[in-house]
Amino acid sequence: MQYSRRTAISLALALWAKAEDQAHQHPQVPATKSDSSLKILTPAETSTIQHFAAILIPPSDCSGGAAAAHVEAYVDHVLSSAAPSLQRSWRAGLAAWAKAKDADTLLASLAANEFQPKTRDDQFFVLFKTAITTAFYTSEEGILKELGYQGMTFLREFPGYQGEAFTVPSNYKPLLRSRS
Repeated sequence: MQYSRRTAISLALALWAKAEDQAHQHPQVPATKSDSSLKILTPAETSTIQHFAAILIPPSDCSGGAAAAHVEAYVDHVLSSAAPSLQRSWRAGLAAWAKAKDADTLLASLAANEFQPKTRDDQFFVLFKTAITTAFYTSEEGILKELGYQGMTFLREFPGYQGEAFTVPSNYKPLLRSRS
């Protein structure tokens, strides 16, 4: 049976989502997890993830980026309960990326095809980016420091919208006719 690129990406993302769901049934990964306690990833694969994740989510004024969030520990945790086919996809993708001479050029070329992936590398890029952004923005580094999420705190006063008041453009014509 032949699959389209869209079907392949949908399948890979569905497998990743299923693996995430299964991983959430286990204890959380400590933020300071070291390479020696990773379950699935080899040190070389971990290094590749760290290198490319640091390019995609570099440190900012607010946070330490992907490196400080230990995104590789999250990926390892999810992959440890993932389907073997997804684990093989990650291993093949990371092995190919590890051979890249210029990471910036590789990521730029893959990002150009992000919305219409044509090759396995393009498809792996979409999967990698999804995993890394999920790992970062669900970590303390991403959600608290980068986004400034305050959590379930009580606000005594809600300031509401502080911008310009909305005005209807002079040439506005409603799409629906009135019934009168």
